[in-house]
Amino acid sequence: MLIRLIVPGEYARLEDLNASLETVLQRHGIEPQVRGDVRLIVEELASNAIDHGGDVPPSGHHELSVDIAIAGGLLKLEFRDTGAPFDPTRVPDPRLDADIEQRPLGGLGVYLIRNLAHDIGYRRDGAYNVLSVSLRTPHAEVAE
Repeated sequence: MLIRLIVPGEYARLEDLNASLETVLQRHGIEPQVRGDVRLIVEELASNAIDHGGDVPPSGHHELSVDIAIAGGLLKLEFRDTGAPFDPTRVPDPRLDADIEQRPLGGLGVYLIRNLAHDIGYRRDGAYNVLSVSLRTPHAEVAE
């Protein structure tokens, strides 16, 4: 693992999370397009956790963490949140061919993540949703 970033699940802290992500990824030679994809993925997952996380735990806020690793041409992200159980891999694809006024709200972010990712997996680990996302990145510095 390169780094683990942990922040309270608050919109005000997403900028800090993004700035830290950008610094780490740039330092390890991740291309700008992949860095943009990572930011989009993390913002979408964090927003979902903040907006739909359910009851606030005794700590007073939901916690978000992102583990980052690079191995074998893949950038591996493990996103954890303390929200209500939610498996984004089970969300059906939106009907992109339907008239925009007939489409239900939501689902586009998860659809985008699945299309950006090389691989995606979900598990529930105690109080945590854990989503693993891998992205191809051929020019990254390899560090395990």
